[in-house]
Amino acid sequence: SSDADAQIGVCYGRNGNNLPPEQDVVNLYKSRGIATMRLYDTDQTALQALRGSGIGLILDVPRSSLQSFGSNPSAARQWIQSNVQSYASNVNFRYISVGNEIEPSDAEASSVLPLCHV
Repeated sequence: SSDADAQIGVCYGRNGNNLPPEQDVVNLYKSRGIATMRLYDTDQTALQALRGSGIGLILDVPRSSLQSFGSNPSAARQWIQSNVQSYASNVNFRYISVGNEIEPSDAEASSVLPLCHV
């Protein structure tokens, strides 16, 4: 299968209560053949559960970090070190998503590159 082939992915929303343990969520993805996950936060337990799973991960940079990263490259490097490089040997990172649901009028917008319209 090539990268151009359609794949099923599911967003792993973690806002709520009585959520199942992270390992149970990963096991559910695997049992249902869900090949890709989007994780909106950098929950360390979720990242641990993904180790060795083979699930392709889209990891979001938290909105609360954008302004810091925009003005302080060392903060961005530290985030990458803690949340990506620490897991890169056995978590299948596919993409890092930056600026999810940021509007041009939001304070964080100046920390995200502008969209190019073709």
